[in-house]
Amino acid sequence: MVDEGKTLVNVVKVNFIDEVKNTNHTIETSDEIDIEPIKSEGKRDILRVKNRIYGINETEDIVIGYTLKFKDNLFNMQTMALVDGGTIEGDKYCGIEAGVVAERHPFTVEIFTEEKDYSRTVGYAKFTYKHCKGKPAKYKVKDGAFLLPEYEAESIPFRGEKPVEIEFINTLPTDPIPTTPEMKVDGGTVTNSNEDVSVEITSNVKWTFGKAINQDDVTANNFVVKKKSDGSVVNGNVTIDDTKKIVTFIPISIEEFVTYIAEAKAVNLLDGSGTTTPISVEFTTI
Repeated sequence: MVDEGKTLVNVVKVNFIDEVKNTNHTIETSDEIDIEPIKSEGKRDILRVKNRIYGINETEDIVIGYTLKFKDNLFNMQTMALVDGGTIEGDKYCGIEAGVVAERHPFTVEIFTEEKDYSRTVGYAKFTYKHCKGKPAKYKVKDGAFLLPEYEAESIPFRGEKPVEIEFINTLPTDPIPTTPEMKVDGGTVTNSNEDVSVEITSNVKWTFGKAINQDDVTANNFVVKKKSDGSVVNGNVTIDDTKKIVTFIPISIEEFVTYIAEAKAVNLLDGSGTTTPISVEFTTI
């Protein structure tokens, strides 16, 4: 219902939705967001002869999108990776290789503010900006001061879409549950083997050894899935079964239509008789 006006205040939370992976995350620590229109400037032509104007031909400014500048009070690796374009590898964030263009994913931003009736919160406003593309992040490390990362993105809608949607709601929606799309590979299953281990790749990567291996060697360094193009490592969980023969890698985030390499390095056998033969298998996701 449209009324005379609404009193809006505070940044309650911000949802980031990766439009490629269809994953999302929420931050509740942002306290400042600058939003500026991206315009195609109009033009004004004036026919003037000496001190007399005979005609004015004018075109209007057209908004084609918005520039969003976020300031967060905490460092969030998911936000950093999405906006800056790097990757999360275990407990660290890795930026894009120097001199290489970042393949940043487009994402949707949902900004929630409070609607006040004097001192009471009576509702919320949700601002939605689609198809945002991030820019290199800006931050400052200073003695005696908290690090406050700043992010910038441009939202430019497709033809026929609105550059911004503002919806007024009575209750704040629950935080989106982080989702991870299931990995699918070209051909449905990829297999390979050597004298010590066989590999099966479906929605995960499974190495099956002929003999039990030392469980202490089952680490993210020894069992790796990485992009063939740049060697960037896929974030995931590595586990071993009770027989100490089956190691499984479950990806947390992986892209579609990308060629990867699943690698098992040489590891120690449990009986101490030697090490396994390393194996490397290439596969492409769909």
